[in-house]
Amino acid sequence: MNSVDIQIQEVDNRADLKRWVRFPLDHYRNHPYKVPQLTADELSYFDRRRNPNFGICKVKQWLALDGERPVGRICAIFNPLEAGKLGYRRGRFGWFESVDDQRVADRLLGQARDWLQAEGCSEIAGPYGFTDLDPEGLLVDGFDFIPTLSGSYNPPYYAQLLERCGLEKDVDYVEYRCEIPDRFPLFERLRKRFADQQDYRVLTCRNRKELRSHAPKVWDVLQEAFAPLHGVVPLTQQQTDYYTKKYFSFLDPDFVKLTFDRNDQFLGFFIGIPNLSRSFRKAGGSLFPTGFWHILREYRNPETVEFLLAAARPGLPSAQLTGLTFVDMYDTLRRRGVRYMETNRELEDNATVSGIWTKFKVLHSRRSRIYRGELG
Repeated sequence: MNSVDIQIQEVDNRADLKRWVRFPLDHYRNHPYKVPQLTADELSYFDRRRNPNFGICKVKQWLALDGERPVGRICAIFNPLEAGKLGYRRGRFGWFESVDDQRVADRLLGQARDWLQAEGCSEIAGPYGFTDLDPEGLLVDGFDFIPTLSGSYNPPYYAQLLERCGLEKDVDYVEYRCEIPDRFPLFERLRKRFADQQDYRVLTCRNRKELRSHAPKVWDVLQEAFAPLHGVVPLTQQQTDYYTKKYFSFLDPDFVKLTFDRNDQFLGFFIGIPNLSRSFRKAGGSLFPTGFWHILREYRNPETVEFLLAAARPGLPSAQLTGLTFVDMYDTLRRRGVRYMETNRELEDNATVSGIWTKFKVLHSRRSRIYRGELG
């Protein structure tokens, strides 16, 4: 491949978008650990008429081509809501994929940098999505395991590609896969300690309709609790409505724990989802002809549950609330026959959360990285 032959093509029509979305399917074909996303869902998510993020952010998507053959892709984002939070204009890049050729990465990152600098950005950071609810982070450790659906996966050489482009580590996230024991003495002690308390209660909704009625309160707590965290972008009402429709219709109410005080004030939540990575691999990017059956079967009888999000209103007794919801979740996991749990991304310096997971038998861990670089 000659760098002269590498063309950067902006994605500006449906046909280009299909090639952009489908590039990972070819790039990772027969890969033992990559989890392919459903093509129809990806096309819907990047439909500028459907996804409100495109109305809030400035977005560009590009394909790298060697002749007619796609060899890489990238998305560049400027989110004015993030600029308002940070006090300066930060550009984002995400959904980066590339063959093992530095010239492809140079061209893709160079294109993103030039555009973001023209938008007045002083730095570039990523991999990020539009918001913290999108895939983020570049895998730098833990390549021999299948990730969660919300986790990231890429070949080891990706880190070298980005670092040779002049990007440096900004922050790392860690994830754990743990075994659920038949008996857990810590939770048994917590259950006895909280047996007679009446200040708080944990609710498990009976169905998705009841769960969805609590969605506005979940978003309020999430935004209040997560506002100071690294990489978290404020959400508009239009965005929360969109994500409610996208995610809440998919949740299993059994694995969602909501906490209230004695006056029924909503205090926090703990959300788990059936881990469908193996069934998505069998689906191969499509629900048909057999993908839907594989996914439905694993959804109903999950071997693993992924802990997606947890938050509580700031200033509350977090240790007690965490203990209550964890005990309730543990009882549900045991009742449903779940054998393993996977954590979502946690900041590497979040010792409180990491300390919880490492009390279990950790089978393996992953580390993903956010990179940053100056512009101008």
